[in-house]
Amino acid sequence: MNTHARTVGERQAIAHVGQARAARAAAGAAGQLAALLRAGPDPGLTAVGRWTVRDVAAHIAGGAELYAQIARGTPSPASTIEGITALNDQILSTVGEQDLPALAGRVEAAVVGLLAAADGHQGDPGVPWHAGLRLPMSTLLAAACGEYLVHGYDIARAARLPWPVSADWARTVFLGLLPVLPHYLLAERARGRPARYDIRLRGEHGARAVFTIADGELAIEAPQAGPPADCYLSADPWAVLLVLYSRSGPLKPGLTGRIVAWGRRPWLALTLPILFRNP
Repeated sequence: MNTHARTVGERQAIAHVGQARAARAAAGAAGQLAALLRAGPDPGLTAVGRWTVRDVAAHIAGGAELYAQIARGTPSPASTIEGITALNDQILSTVGEQDLPALAGRVEAAVVGLLAAADGHQGDPGVPWHAGLRLPMSTLLAAACGEYLVHGYDIARAARLPWPVSADWARTVFLGLLPVLPHYLLAERARGRPARYDIRLRGEHGARAVFTIADGELAIEAPQAGPPADCYLSADPWAVLLVLYSRSGPLKPGLTGRIVAWGRRPWLALTLPILFRNP
């Protein structure tokens, strides 16, 4: 793991999304997810990896309850970033045999608790998270929103149901996750691959960040005077999230124009995703 400051966001040079915006996005995405679970998808369909639709719903419900606890100040049981996988399996083992409408109700109740806990804090304070890290409340809320959007996509795709995603929600997740992304960089893959990326999300002025990878670490900065980027990216916000969460490779959105790369080394856009573990 990187040796960055243990309070994620202390060196944050880019403006984050803010607690209120992240809370609105999380509430909206959770409501859409609960409606999807009540729309009657077959719970036995394979959704992602070895997980069925019901497994994904159980994961979301248990995870939503954990996020509510974290927002109230309880540290995550995952002592390392790598330990999140084992934590997910543990959550699945404790959910029980509830049906999808019951799991939808659990998600809704947990999100109410999460938003209430967040609303009780002003100024986007730091909260405990995985691996002993602390991160802004807005990042916790954005991460929760990302879970609802991406796993909703998993379920909808398996059941062949529509899953419209607001571009604003997708931008909120991406920008909200920026403070914690350096801890998801795979140092062994990034080492020896120095590069500077200028990433611009379409549809919102200022939805932009500069990633600098050097010596196996990632620094995220606001656009400013400095060395030119090796690779510039203009991207549809939802396409970026699907790549970030390993639901899509970068080639298809590149060929369809949803992600466009240019600069001195535009091919770096194809290798950037492999430098990160799945959020």
